[in-house]
Amino acid sequence: MREMRSLGFTDREVITAVLDLMRKTRQPLPSGQIRDISFYSDPVRAELLIEDDFGEKTTVHRNAAELAASLVNYCLERRIRLPSHGRKFVELIAGSLNVVVDLENAAPAPRSRRPAGRAAARG
Repeated sequence: MREMRSLGFTDREVITAVLDLMRKTRQPLPSGQIRDISFYSDPVRAELLIEDDFGEKTTVHRNAAELAASLVNYCLERRIRLPSHGRKFVELIAGSLNVVVDLENAAPAPRSRRPAGRAAARG
C-alpha cells in the first residue's frame, strides 16, 4: 500500500509563501504590487506578475523546487505539521498548488526512550 498526503494552498497563500522565502533568503524582489500569479503543470512552475508605480511589469519565475521550499517554509512558520520523513514535492491539482508528501519509503519516526510520566520515573 502507498500512503500519500496532500495539502492544498490558495493563490494568496502561495504568493505569501514565495515572498516570505525570497525575503528570508535575501533574493532580489522587484518593488511594486503583485497583479497576478499563473501556474503551469508540465513542469510545475509559477510566474508572479509584479507591476511597479510607473506601470512597468516584471515577472518572477519560480520552479517546482523553489515552490516546494516556499510552501514547506510557509507551513513551518505557521506551525502546520508536516511529516518529517517522506519525499515532498508540488503538484497542480484542480488549478490549486499542492504539497504532496509520499510516505511509501519513509522510515518510521524513532520512538522516544524517555519514561512515560511520573509513574515510570519513580520506578
